[in-house]
Amino acid sequence: MTISLVVTMTVSLLLAALGLLLQSQADRTEQFYGDRLQVQVNLCTDNSTAPTCVGGAATKDQTAAVREALSTNPEVKSYDVRSPQENYDKARELLGQTDSGKAQLDTVEPSDFPESYFVTLKDPQQFDGLVSQVSGMDGVGNVQSLKKLLGPLFEILDKMRWAALATSLLLIVAAILQVSNTIRMTAYARRREIGIMRLVGASSWHIQLPFVLESLLAALVSAALAAGGLAAFMSFVVYGYLRTQLGELTTWIRWQEAAAVMGYTTVLAMLLALVPTLVMTRKYLDV
Repeated sequence: MTISLVVTMTVSLLLAALGLLLQSQADRTEQFYGDRLQVQVNLCTDNSTAPTCVGGAATKDQTAAVREALSTNPEVKSYDVRSPQENYDKARELLGQTDSGKAQLDTVEPSDFPESYFVTLKDPQQFDGLVSQVSGMDGVGNVQSLKKLLGPLFEILDKMRWAALATSLLLIVAAILQVSNTIRMTAYARRREIGIMRLVGASSWHIQLPFVLESLLAALVSAALAAGGLAAFMSFVVYGYLRTQLGELTTWIRWQEAAAVMGYTTVLAMLLALVPTLVMTRKYLDV
């Protein structure tokens, strides 16, 4: 039963950890691209080839006209500005994940990147009017709907995250029930020893302590196995494939996030072991 408990807890903790990692990845992707409901407006640079960029980089008047259009458009809720240096820093964060990307960085400078406006819409489905208005303005290099571009990616991440967390929740409930059942069976098997400890005046805590230590040991073993599985996932999936093959799609989670998740799952494992153990031992101490 102890081995079964360890296996159940390990699987639940691993799925919970994967769910948390997927949440971190969704947050990183959303932070990198901006809000998933946004429209990105990029101004012209000296190297822009769009017909609206004949005069080169966007002038102050053209920039002011774009800001005025965004401020007065009824579809716009708010917008944020990202400078060329900030766009360059984001590119470094993204391209720096792969060797080919690092080579590309050597050929560009901050001045090669545009000033960008990330526009949050009142209704994410109503963006055609804004796009048609600003895409033809002088000084605007291009307009991108991040909802169209990133919608499928966010949907996949959301579905995977909720599937992992839902499965994990079911297994956590199973682990709690199994801990409770294990304590009940163990208390029954040791009813004679418990009775003797009662007769010699042992306190409730002294009777509970062996059960608590056994549960903690099972929890720590489960947490260690789950951490090993998570480390394998990071090594082979994230660093072995995603960062090398899809490194230019988004910024992927790092070992720092994985280490934090391992800490969270260890705390969760201890709670899963301690709480049912303390509750059930108090119930069956009089066996």
